Amino acid sequence: MSKTTIVGGKILESTGGDFNIYAKENIVYSSATTITETGVEKGVNFGDPIKYVKTENAVLRQFLVHFRRPSDYDGKYGFDWLRDEYIYPIIRVGNDNNGRGINTQMPLCKNPSALKAEYRTTDVRNPISPYGKEYFPAWLAIFPHTTTAQFAHGSQMHKDGVTLDIDIEEIEALASDATEILFECTNRFVTISPAKLNLSSLIGRKQTKNLGGSRVRNYYHNTKKVNIKCSGGALTSHEEVKVFAKLGSQKVEVGKLMLHRNNVIPKAEIVAINFISNSSSRASLRSDYQFLFKYQSFNQALIRAEIKVDTEFDLNSLPANDRDVIDFKRNYINATANVGTANASSFKEDLIKLYEKFGKHKPGNARIDTNANKRTYLFYTNISAQDILPNGGRRSILGSCSANINVGSSGNISSIDWGNAYVIYNTGLATKSTVLHEGAHSFSLPHTFQEGAGLSPYVFYKGFLDNIMDYVNQTGVAARNPYEANDKMNNFFKWQWKLMRQDRSLIFNY
Repeated sequence: MSKTTIVGGKILESTGGDFNIYAKENIVYSSATTITETGVEKGVNFGDPIKYVKTENAVLRQFLVHFRRPSDYDGKYGFDWLRDEYIYPIIRVGNDNNGRGINTQMPLCKNPSALKAEYRTTDVRNPISPYGKEYFPAWLAIFPHTTTAQFAHGSQMHKDGVTLDIDIEEIEALASDATEILFECTNRFVTISPAKLNLSSLIGRKQTKNLGGSRVRNYYHNTKKVNIKCSGGALTSHEEVKVFAKLGSQKVEVGKLMLHRNNVIPKAEIVAINFISNSSSRASLRSDYQFLFKYQSFNQALIRAEIKVDTEFDLNSLPANDRDVIDFKRNYINATANVGTANASSFKEDLIKLYEKFGKHKPGNARIDTNANKRTYLFYTNISAQDILPNGGRRSILGSCSANINVGSSGNISSIDWGNAYVIYNTGLATKSTVLHEGAHSFSLPHTFQEGAGLSPYVFYKGFLDNIMDYVNQTGVAARNPYEANDKMNNFFKWQWKLMRQDRSLIFNY
């Protein structure tokens, strides 16, 4: 005699006797007997007529589960994963970052082995290799939703959690059997909903991606399937959401999501300064810039970035007989200064110097670009500026950040000590990622394509990423429309989160 239990919906589980699992819809018993509403045992009601299969010898099929970012992602939480095109030769690269022609399919990361190690093991709890396959967990960073008593630096930002996509990567052909996918986390502050999914509901239309050469990836993409929430307390260490495949008594770990610890929430105080050079040159920064700082950029690194002061700095209100004021007007404002082609580097340095002397919200007796200053200064202006290139040429720029650039004996940059101030020029006032890109420089991030000691630990070909620290144009290729392309660059990598969280200007005790 067997015992039958309703598991949920049309699925029944049975133990003992000649069978042990019932499954939904069109499953046939070994004798081809159809189970009707009368059931196998008296008193069991199956609802709609179904059939069942004898499964004591069924084998769990091999597959992997990956968390992915929804297509409508706009930067409101931190999410990062190792993209295929970074490590496989999928995309054709025309030129390297020095302008040398390549014109072949290349991994977009120039040191892919190091990048793979970063995602496979760095800060990852219990790295896995299901079925002997390399596995690279995705990373999620969200604020904890807490009362002040539970955690003083909690936030409403992610009180409803975030809902992620799920990819099922096929290792062998999958079938609509009774396999379940389970999501498990031992931390009591983490809620996963739903806690399990039926594999059969996730293997609809198969997609195939060419990874270069003869290698392909077969997978099933599922939109917004799993919600992850942190509430009631903060995570004191990086946590893992383990993903298991289960069929009968068989259970195998087939995936993982890493949750960034969120018990330390540094604060970034930003002073936004409209630099007015004359009565008709009042700049207008895009209206949502405060929202961008707080909800669509540095929050990804669990940094609470806020405009502390929104003010003006009027050149014409400064002492007309001051030597620095006279020199500044002569160099950048007067007709002889050829306004519109100011040297960005010298303009930035002189503007910072002028504000340190006369600015209402200067950092006391400290210099802006020192460890003693705990604020970031954003200057924006209607003045245009250019960079002077090593070959003597010039290029118009959207913004620039203060920095101490250290050059080695070979003449190459050996390191950059990023400053605490940046300038947005008139050509960059409307672009989203310019405001964020230069701000991220002030939080210690180099470009993703710059090579050299102390620069980016992972180097990418320029102009291919949606990362805020890339450029919109590929080397040797005309730039895309910056007003369109910049607004699509909306994320930071997980290793960039770490660099930003170590910046000297952040406030940890508040």
